[in-house]
Amino acid sequence: MLLDALQLQNFRNLAEVRLDAHPRFNILSGQNGQGKTNILEAIYLLSAVKSFRPQVNSDLIRFGQEQASLVARVDRGGSERIVRLEIGARGKKIFLNDSPVRQLSDFFGTVNVVIFGPEDIAILKGSPTERRRFIDRAIFNAQPAYATETQHYEDVLAQRNALLKTARYDASLMSVYDEQLVQYGAQIIERRLDFLTYFQPILRRIFQAIFDDSFEAEIGYYMKWRDPESHDFVRGDLRDFSGSQENNARQLPGGKRDRRDLEQVLFDGLESTRLDEQRRGYTLVGPHRDDLSTRINGRDIKTFASQGQHRAFVLAMKIAEISYLEERYRFAPILLLDDVSSELDRERNRFLFDFLRQRKEGQVFITTTHRDFILLDEDVQTYTVKNGEVFLQ
Repeated sequence: MLLDALQLQNFRNLAEVRLDAHPRFNILSGQNGQGKTNILEAIYLLSAVKSFRPQVNSDLIRFGQEQASLVARVDRGGSERIVRLEIGARGKKIFLNDSPVRQLSDFFGTVNVVIFGPEDIAILKGSPTERRRFIDRAIFNAQPAYATETQHYEDVLAQRNALLKTARYDASLMSVYDEQLVQYGAQIIERRLDFLTYFQPILRRIFQAIFDDSFEAEIGYYMKWRDPESHDFVRGDLRDFSGSQENNARQLPGGKRDRRDLEQVLFDGLESTRLDEQRRGYTLVGPHRDDLSTRINGRDIKTFASQGQHRAFVLAMKIAEISYLEERYRFAPILLLDDVSSELDRERNRFLFDFLRQRKEGQVFITTTHRDFILLDEDVQTYTVKNGEVFLQ
């Protein structure tokens, strides 16, 4: 997959930008606040129709303008497509080859990108939301229909929470929401577990190459529910879905990991928290509350790992995500690197660029404040970004 050309109008601080991109490495160099990350954000928006940064539509439009326009010419397997996104204060409109896209599910997968930015470096120390976002983005890249599935869950969750906040509790309507939440929630968790099954060995291999082959990396999945004996919320580790792990792991019938077992886990969780939910006014159990566990040699990274191990693990996660897509689905996503070289030490920065050079294919857009951080000399096109303007060096 290649992004051949990009044209932006009135997007953030970028009044008028056109890039004829190199098929391999594109470096965007400049000081902070000049618009480098905005270019990466535009490419990401043309893939996911939403930003990787918190925003409302008006934030994306250049001050004093009413609309922003993002256009890309992409080559997917020899087939050329024109993707256009129009952003107004009231919403976004996506077009494919000048035809309006009616269903986003039909559009997702047209442009596939993986982004790695400074905020990802802290993913293991941050909130569970960040770790869920990592796994959901990875699944979306491989299976675009996942975006629709998660939206179904979010819609039901919002309706259920609204009902929990009302003074008059409708048990019949809540029963309908419970059934839908269990159905959609189990589907999401099943997708996440399936992803981790394939992702785990790739992550382990890459972490050992980056850090030390005597260290073994593990990543697992936690669900939350109320323990029937202590009545406290506990985290059950479903990394192998056997129910045999520590931390009050949930026992599942016969150690199976099919959707019916997951639906039962979620249903039991909702039942055990019903009164507490009514008192608090929001849903306490479901994939919106779950988390990833990360360990090195069996020890929790958050508690025991050094700063170097933290960063090596995150770098391994991002490289493993790219490798997962290429190995399992046989396509190279567009990679967006947002000033990550300044966050990595010299050794891990060198590993990253060795990995990028060794890939047989794959287009990369890289932002940096210092060109010397970018260890690339061949197949490179460099731009300077200054005051919202882009110049080819």
